[in-house]
Amino acid sequence: MAVQNIVIMKYFILFCLFANAFLKAHSQSSKIPTIALADSFYYDRNWKQAAQIYEQVLHDTSSDPLPWCRLGFSYYNAGNNKAAMKAYQKSSMLNPSGVLKPVLFSRMARSFARAKKYDEALSALNVASEAGYANPDELDSLAEFDAIRSQEKFTELRKKIFSAAYPCSTEPRSMDFDFWIGDWIVYVTGTHFLAGHSKIQRASGGCMILENWTSANNSYNGKSINYYDPEIGKWEQIWVGSEGGPNRVHRFFNGEYRDSAMRFESKGKNAKGEDLIGRFTFFNQGANQVRQLKESSTDGIKWNVDYDFTYFRVN
Repeated sequence: MAVQNIVIMKYFILFCLFANAFLKAHSQSSKIPTIALADSFYYDRNWKQAAQIYEQVLHDTSSDPLPWCRLGFSYYNAGNNKAAMKAYQKSSMLNPSGVLKPVLFSRMARSFARAKKYDEALSALNVASEAGYANPDELDSLAEFDAIRSQEKFTELRKKIFSAAYPCSTEPRSMDFDFWIGDWIVYVTGTHFLAGHSKIQRASGGCMILENWTSANNSYNGKSINYYDPEIGKWEQIWVGSEGGPNRVHRFFNGEYRDSAMRFESKGKNAKGEDLIGRFTFFNQGANQVRQLKESSTDGIKWNVDYDFTYFRVN
């Protein structure tokens, strides 16, 4: 009896599996072609199926440029570059929106380049750039652009597109503190006493400088973010150390690069609870050396040195 039940159960499971497969196939075959269905295959990167359904739905009087662009990209990825160009051209004649236009023309540039129509590719890239295209990673990585990547016009367009993507990278005041970027070994100024190591990096597309500090003689470490605030026209630094407690965060403000040094101010209290003002200065001493001097005062007349470090570039 038990063996019979097992056999029945096996047949039941097989029946369920076949029934489910049949229903799924029937459901797929019974779907009516629509833009939404084509979009679903587009998002799944099923390019051939997406192109097939877009073609079934779209016709010459279809006036929405977005599905035409997606049809072109589906054909492009399915290997039919000629059909892709035809769909892109149709999309371009339908007044694409400000959001779609840079996408459309950057994709047209890829298809032109694949067809070895390099002048047309550069012209399409220029239109994309003027429309706000801001993806320099594509320009750097796509094989279609290998043949023109060294051309002067392509280089100029790449620079323009990079600047659109990362405006801080070309904003002069955002580069005031670049002299501090690098890997450094740090000593107490005027001595051979090793204070620590620091790696200073450009971050956030050039809008921030990130400090990574590790002390040489204990487990203390910390990081700071340094940025130029265009609203106030000054640099600021926020330091967070590993010591915890109320002293973990330090803020420095009114940063300004003048006389070959980045100069910050600060406010705080000493151990007695007295108000302190601070000066925090980074002296640019050439390509491979930076001096970092932190001072504090209760009256602005007599200044105490909190620490005085000199950075020597490792690379």
